[in-house]
Amino acid sequence: MKRMCPTGWPWPRCAAGSGAAALRPAVALSWALMLRQRRPLSAVLSGLPGWDRSPPAQKAAAPGKGKGKGGEGRGMPRSSWDERLADAVTPLWRFPYQEQLQVKYESQKKILQTLASCLEELGIGTQQPGGLCCPLQPIVPSPVINGYRNKSTFSVNRGPDGNPKTVGLYVGTGKARNLVCVKANHMENIPLKHKQVAQCYEDFIRHSPLDSCLLFHKGGHWRELVVRTTSYGHTMSIITFHPQDLGQEALATQKSLLKEFFTCGPGAVCALTSLYFQESTMTRCSHEQAPFQLLHGEPHIFEEVLGLKFRISPDAFFQVNTAGAEALYQAVGELGQVGEDTILLDICCGTGAIGLSLARQVSKIIGIEVVEKAIEDARWNAAFNGISNCEFHSGKAEAVLPQLLASWEDARPVVAVVNPSRAGLHYRVVRAIRNCKSIRRLLYISCKPEGEAMRNFTELCCPPDPGKKLLGDPFTPTLAIPFDMFPHTVHCELVLLLTR
Repeated sequence: MKRMCPTGWPWPRCAAGSGAAALRPAVALSWALMLRQRRPLSAVLSGLPGWDRSPPAQKAAAPGKGKGKGGEGRGMPRSSWDERLADAVTPLWRFPYQEQLQVKYESQKKILQTLASCLEELGIGTQQPGGLCCPLQPIVPSPVINGYRNKSTFSVNRGPDGNPKTVGLYVGTGKARNLVCVKANHMENIPLKHKQVAQCYEDFIRHSPLDSCLLFHKGGHWRELVVRTTSYGHTMSIITFHPQDLGQEALATQKSLLKEFFTCGPGAVCALTSLYFQESTMTRCSHEQAPFQLLHGEPHIFEEVLGLKFRISPDAFFQVNTAGAEALYQAVGELGQVGEDTILLDICCGTGAIGLSLARQVSKIIGIEVVEKAIEDARWNAAFNGISNCEFHSGKAEAVLPQLLASWEDARPVVAVVNPSRAGLHYRVVRAIRNCKSIRRLLYISCKPEGEAMRNFTELCCPPDPGKKLLGDPFTPTLAIPFDMFPHTVHCELVLLLTR
């Protein structure tokens, strides 16, 4: 017996395999659409940070000319939407992986040369051969090249055909008024499971009588989708919804329909471990601002890193490339030269992965994280894995760290690890680190070192400045190691060791 949803879309009640025909699989569009056009290495380098400021996406999407495979002495045809999206989000996707690593290595060299120039202007001579501020080791490749992302965020907006209920990623910008939402079916960095959930979500909202929310002030409800997966096979889906002026009864109806679609309808093929719903009137909200409501399944998903089990909440930070994270965390322990008497200060610790992975090598772990649910995860992770030499503090690092270090009297050596967002560290955090004499080694992990992190580097390494309350001895860049956590993109994770 079939049930009719209010939109007139029938599906068998609680038939786990039903609706497969309605699902357009992520692999349905042929790779034949992706013309493997090759561009000179210099053309890619020119689009990287430190070479010039033209947007890399524009360069990548530009039609290629000249001879060679895909060119044959003529101008290439205009890129398909799939290619334009791939060029915007993963500009290096056309290149063999070893060439991608070469491109990224050259980019990191330019960043270290820029830092050397900045320090020279402050009267600090640190230049190494090649004009670098410190030695740069070869880039550590990702163990997984395709489908490595364990978290994907999909937007809802107008697609190439004008349909406002398209679920995908953006080409263009809102400022230029050329924003188009393109399905991510062909993106090499996104796993099939994420694409499957995105397609199912699109099918659901296209059969919903409610509009998508393109601009908050113009109404509409359906917003972005976040998909998280783990090596255990767990899948968490988080759907953001603008309530506008809907009452509680209408909201309850939408939540019920979503739950039924993903548990009994066509969306059951996704086999979700967790289905969350967030009513949000802002661009991004924390759980405290707009609680994540569990509609179905388990409240958490789990991942294993270096033999430890980690619990992950909807908005908790976890490195997007799990396999790459293991190599990164091992390097942190080696570079930090941690020992049995070391205190590891893990700033912006997320679920505690870095600290807990090194806990058995050190005396004590102190973690700080702004997301309260992530700290709850970190404490659970420590207890579950039998780790007791740790403490985790919830709050903004600029509020917690200065207070923590103000009366620091512990004589044990302190190694600090910072892994901030692209916004970098707050000045009060930098000042607290500079002024704590016990911190002799600092590991700064950044996915965008040419951005705000560059400001942090100069603040950490500049001469003492009483006017800015930077009283401690300056740090010196000692060694840099890039880790390719994001194959096919121009980004990588740079680990910069600073010592004093």
